[in-house]
Amino acid sequence: MLNKELNELCASILDNIGTKISNERKSILEAIANQIRFELDEGSQVKLVYLCTHNSRRSHFSQVWGCVASVFFGFKEIETYSGGTVATACHPNTIEALRELGFKITCNDSDADNPRYKVYYSEADFIDCYSKANTEDVLPQNNFIAIMTCADSDDNCPLVPGAKKRFSTTYDDPKEFDESENPVLHYKERSLQIAREALYTFQYLSQLSAKK
Repeated sequence: MLNKELNELCASILDNIGTKISNERKSILEAIANQIRFELDEGSQVKLVYLCTHNSRRSHFSQVWGCVASVFFGFKEIETYSGGTVATACHPNTIEALRELGFKITCNDSDADNPRYKVYYSEADFIDCYSKANTEDVLPQNNFIAIMTCADSDDNCPLVPGAKKRFSTTYDDPKEFDESENPVLHYKERSLQIAREALYTFQYLSQLSAKK
């Protein structure tokens, strides 16, 4: 179960969500939902791996909101992960944007080169956010759905080894605002865009499941 603030945020995002996403994007998100539904019907534990180049911004947002959306709609069989072609660090603006949107976040090694953040979406449940290369054993290496979140990784990884299916949902990089007066505001905008599309995907999946 989500904390109250996140539960209310998800409900507000879902209000008239269909008018806020282009038909082109909907077709991609619905294809992802259909693939998830297929795997659920096969009795599989569904693993979604969100990939970007540095695993520092968009892929973390995608993993977090994919998890939140699955919890909101009650899909316990789904696990979300994120990784990059190289490991760097989860950017502090990513973490601050999530904090301002209602996540409770702790970190015991904030001075490390690659800190590990616990991003809580309920009192007891959290997502372990830190940068990982997609070849690391902590990420699934086979039988997963790969979702590309940045154009660079999308262009340079036309095939993702071990993936059952590969989808492209690329987003503009909030990094371009790092030197702006209020970068976290822009990070929150990107995070909310990703949240909207994750919630649409799982809402559509819920509708597919209701027809079973």
